[in-house]
Amino acid sequence: METFDVVVVGGGPGGSSTSTFLADGGLRVALFERERFPRFHVGESLMPATMLLLEELGARAAIEERGFQLKYGASFIDEENNATQTFYFLPGQPWPNYTYQVPRAEFDTVLLEHAKKRGVTVFQPATVEGTEFDAGGVTLTVSGEHGRFSVRAKMLVDATGRDALLATRYGRRTRIPNLGKVALFAHYKGAARRSGLEEGNIRVYVFREGWFWWIPLAGDVTSVGAVCHARTVKQWTGEPEGLLDAMIARSRGVSENLAGAVRITPVHRVANFSYHNSPVVGDRFVAVGDAIAFVDPIFSGGVYIALRTGQLAAVAILGAFRAGDFSARRFAAYERRVGAGLAPLFKFIHKYYEPSFFDLFMHPRNYFGVYEAVLNVLSGGNWVTMPWRVRVALRILYGIGRINTWTRRRAGLPVESRLEW
Repeated sequence: METFDVVVVGGGPGGSSTSTFLADGGLRVALFERERFPRFHVGESLMPATMLLLEELGARAAIEERGFQLKYGASFIDEENNATQTFYFLPGQPWPNYTYQVPRAEFDTVLLEHAKKRGVTVFQPATVEGTEFDAGGVTLTVSGEHGRFSVRAKMLVDATGRDALLATRYGRRTRIPNLGKVALFAHYKGAARRSGLEEGNIRVYVFREGWFWWIPLAGDVTSVGAVCHARTVKQWTGEPEGLLDAMIARSRGVSENLAGAVRITPVHRVANFSYHNSPVVGDRFVAVGDAIAFVDPIFSGGVYIALRTGQLAAVAILGAFRAGDFSARRFAAYERRVGAGLAPLFKFIHKYYEPSFFDLFMHPRNYFGVYEAVLNVLSGGNWVTMPWRVRVALRILYGIGRINTWTRRRAGLPVESRLEW
C-alpha cells in the first residue's frame, strides 16, 4: 500500500489547483482521475480574476501560449424587449481587464500536466471505489489500468465535481430554488464572428423559454448552449439534438448567427445543475469546486470557483499539517470563507432572473458606484477584494430593485422570476 500525505480525487481545475498548491507546500500528493484527458467539458468562459490564480499557480504562461480566444467583456441581449447591454471589464483592478474563452478539454489538460510537473503523482484513468476513514487517516480502494490497489493518506480532497464523491456517500445534495434548469449544448463550426474587442465577448441571449450562451472559441469554433425549464425538457419526446434545434429556432439572434454553421460535436445535456452539497468539510477531508456547489452558469463562475477553492483548501490543509490537527473544526474557517465567496454571486444570479432587477441590469447607471460594483461581481472580484464602497453600491442596487418591483407590481407588469422552478 503506497502512502501519501494527501489524496485528491478528481483532475479538473479544482483538483489540479489543490494538488499543485499542496505539492508546492512540500507535501506528497496523489491525484486520481477516472477519465483519460483530454475530455469534453462544459464551462468554457473564464472570469478575469482567473488570471490572478493562474499566475499564483504558476500556469499562466502555459495557458497564454495556447492561443485561446481573448475575452474582454460580456454582451446581454434581451430578445423580448430588444435591449442590448455590453459590459467591458474595467482596467486598473487587481486583476487584468481580459481573460480567455477556453476549450475545457485542452485547458484542463494543461493544468493537470502542470500539476505533474510540480511533483503531483497522477493516476489516470483511475476510479476511486472505496473510501474508509479512521483516526489515523483515509484508505482508498482504486481501480486502474492494472487492476485494483489501495492507497493510504492523512487527508482527502474531494474534487469530483458534480459527482460529489463524499456528499453522495456520506451527505446530501440540496437543489437551489429557482435555479434548477437543464442545459443542452454543442460546438459549431462556421458561425458568424464579430470583429475587434467584441470577437471574444460571451453573449447571453435571453428569450421567453430561457437563455442561450454564445462562446466564441479559437479556430472558428463556437460553443452554443440553451438553458431552459426542466419542464420543457420533460415535455420533449424526441432526441436532445431535436430539442436544441427547436430552442435555437426560438431565438432570433442565435438562429441568425448559426445560419450556415455546422455542428461538430454531439449535443450534451446537464440537468439540475444548481445545488449545494453537504458536508463541505469533515475529519480529514474537504471538498472543492463543484463538489461543494454549482451555481447557474450565467456569469461564468465555475472554473474560477474551482481554482480559488482549491487554493483556499490547500492553505487550510497545509495549516492542518503544521498543527497536526485534521479535525472538521480545523477546516471550519475554510468552509466559512468559501460560503462568503459564493454568497454574492448566488444572490446576484437570483436577482438577475427577476424582471425588476434585470431591467436595471440592462440599463445600468453609475450612480453611487453601482456600475463598478456590477463589474466586480462579473469579474470574480468578490473573491479577491470587495471594498466597502462596492458592498454599499450593491446594497443600493438591490434596494432600487425592490422599489422597481413595487412599481412594476402597481403597474400590472410581471415581477416573478423568468425561470421559475
